[in-house]
Parts: sequence; structure tokens; C-alpha cells
Amino acid sequence: MSVSMRLALALYLLVLALLAINIVYIVDWPLWVSALAIGPMIAALAIARIAQSRQSQASWHRNLTVLGCLQVLGVIGLVATAATLAAPAWQVIDSGTSASWAGHMAPMFVAALVLYGANLWLDTTLGGRREGVERIARLLSGPRLFPSLIASLLLCAGLILALEWYAQSGEGAREITRRLLERGIIPPITLLLFFWGILLLLGKRWNAWYLRLALTRWQVGNREGEGASGGPLAVGFERLARAGDRAQREEDLLLLRRCYEESCLLPRYISWAVPILGFIGTVLGISLAADGIRRIIASDAGLSSLSGDLGGAIAPLGIAFDTTLIALSLSVILTLFLSLVQRNEERALAALEREVRSGPRSR
Repeated sequence: MSVSMRLALALYLLVLALLAINIVYIVDWPLWVSALAIGPMIAALAIARIAQSRQSQASWHRNLTVLGCLQVLGVIGLVATAATLAAPAWQVIDSGTSASWAGHMAPMFVAALVLYGANLWLDTTLGGRREGVERIARLLSGPRLFPSLIASLLLCAGLILALEWYAQSGEGAREITRRLLERGIIPPITLLLFFWGILLLLGKRWNAWYLRLALTRWQVGNREGEGASGGPLAVGFERLARAGDRAQREEDLLLLRRCYEESCLLPRYISWAVPILGFIGTVLGISLAADGIRRIIASDAGLSSLSGDLGGAIAPLGIAFDTTLIALSLSVILTLFLSLVQRNEERALAALEREVRSGPRSR
């Protein structure tokens, strides 16, 4: 294991330890409880390191055991952090105020985001035990869904708690946060889907950049006669470019294209679902307002109480308009980002197809 890999391993473990200590501190448990989480992590990595040392494969392949173990520990850390943040965030949605310890979560929130970024990097550089074209296909399939969903829950809960804190700074701030936090469950769900879509697109953008970088290094290595350089992905590039059977080459390229198109399905669905949620909020608010007006008409109350009753009856119209405003605004951002990421991925895939179809390269 290289020095840089050892340093990355140490920093990753440090972030996991900080998360464990922060969670124990926030929920007011004894500090020694964090050792119950840190101890098994170190033991698991030690076992993985011993298993790694017994492998007789390439250096980057031998590291898969340790790095895979790190990925699992990172996902567990993300789940624990998201659950810790979700509890006070739900209190804000349900009752308007969070727990007293919610203000101490900023370091844990930042550490969890760093952990998710590290997991994304590991997933890109690791690629599981796949080799050749399958490794490129895994890269074009986008980031893993479950860690990105947990990270989006983390971002949504963090934003809700930040808005609650921001609402205490003045009347104008309260008016802004009221439109997000006092309009029922639809705005938080919309935010959750929005963050999930953004994280998926960020992961796809990162994968496309990594693919282009590896392809460029491989091309430079071939031109300069240095052999196939470009990391583990170079094996896949070599197989594609030097395949003697043209039909097999086209089949491999079709597989890559299909993986790319399938990875776009969920972001496209989310970009479609976000404005639909806004329209559902519109229908719900208008329906509640119509029920309130119907009750006023059917009641025998006098004109003196009509003003107050009518104000309460049309209050749900705020849900109708605000949920639509939030959803459509987020949809514009998400759709723009989706278009930019798709264009970038199309260019990366086109560069790969052009290089492969140009025929074998002599070194």
C-alpha cells in the first residue's frame, strides 16, 4: 500500500472516529460508548489488511479488500449521522421547534459530507472486483443509489435545521422559512428528492471526469510508447481498442451506452417528480380550502364570525401556492443541471467510442 493510500486510510478513519464521538456527545451518552463503534472498525480493517497481504495480485487489486471494508464502514457512518440529524429535523416539521442539542450538529454534518465525498471517490477508483469493459460500464452506471439517498436525507435534515436557526434572526427570515417549514410534509419531500437528484448528477459528473482523465492518460501513454497507462481502466480501453472481432467491439460499446442510458433514468424521474409534487400540493391546498368554505356556507354562524372563519378556510391556499413555487423553482435548477451533466457524459462516451472505432493503436 502506497504512502498516499496509507494517508487516505488514516484520514478516513479519523473522520469516522469524529462522527462516532460527535453522535455520542450529541445524544448525551458516555464517551466510552464511542469506543464500541471505533473498536470494531479497527478490528475489521485489521482483518481486511491481513487478508489483503495474502493476495498475490496487482497492487491496486490487492487494496480492494481494505477499501471495500472502508466503504461499508462509511455507509454505516452515513446512516448513523442521517438518523441523528433526522430526529430534530422531524421535530421542526411536526411541532416547529427542534431539540435543544440540534445546534451542536454542524461539525458532524460537515464530517458526514466529507465521508460521503470520500465514499464517492472510493467507489470510482475501486470499481469493485470488475475488470476490463465491466469496470468502465460500472463507472458509466453512476453513483450507488443507497449512499446518495442517505446523503440527501442528511442534506435535507441539515437544511431544515439551518432554516429553523435562520428564522430566529428576524421577521424577514421567519417569513422565508415559514414557506418551507409550515406547509406540511410535501416541501421536505420535495427537498429530499431534489438533493437526491443533485447528488446523483454530481456523482455522474465526477465519474465522467474520471473516465475522460483515464482515457487521456491512456492515449498519451500509447502515443509516447509507454504502454497502457491510465490505471485499472486501461485494461478496459485496451480490450475495446484491440478487439479483433468488430462485432464484439460494437457489442461492448452497446453495453456501455446502455449502462449510461440506464443511469439517467432515475435523475430524469426525479426531475419529473419534483414539479409533480408541487402540483399535488396545489390540489391538496385548494381541496382543503374548498372544504373550509363549504363548512362556512353550511354553518349557521352570523356575520360577526364570518371574517375569522373565512380567513381560516382560505389559509390552506398558502400550501397550494408555496408548494408549487418551491417545487417549480427546484425543478428549474435540477433540469438545468441534468442537461449539463448529460452533455458532459455524452462527450466522454463519444470520445471513448471514437477512440475505439479508430482501430488498434501500435505502441
